[in-house]
Amino acid sequence: MTHRALSLLSLTAPSLILDIGCGSGLSGDILSSVSPTDGGPHTWIGLDISASMLAQALDRDATIDGDLLLADMGQGVPFRAGSFDAAVSISAIQWLCQAETSDDVPQARLRCFFDGLYASLRRGGRA
Repeated sequence: MTHRALSLLSLTAPSLILDIGCGSGLSGDILSSVSPTDGGPHTWIGLDISASMLAQALDRDATIDGDLLLADMGQGVPFRAGSFDAAVSISAIQWLCQAETSDDVPQARLRCFFDGLYASLRRGGRA
């Protein structure tokens, strides 16, 4: 799925990519391994709500080339405006529609996420 996402992004040069819901870093491995002839390799920052998934990524530290951040995407994207050239999310955004507690409002979480994502992408950035 990450290969397909990269194909849809049509990146032609090494890019800074936000991997939303990065989990154990499997997608990041693919982002880092894109050959120069295909526009890579890319630099990536992974964001995930699960400390245990990020711990798995850190356990594989020898193969992880990206940086990792423990954060809830439903609380926004905590990066400076215009930071990223692109963003990918493989099987993660649908969890924004899940209400874990009675205080969770999926519509508000979706708006917060997409507003933050839009702001974090540089002008012309792709997701």
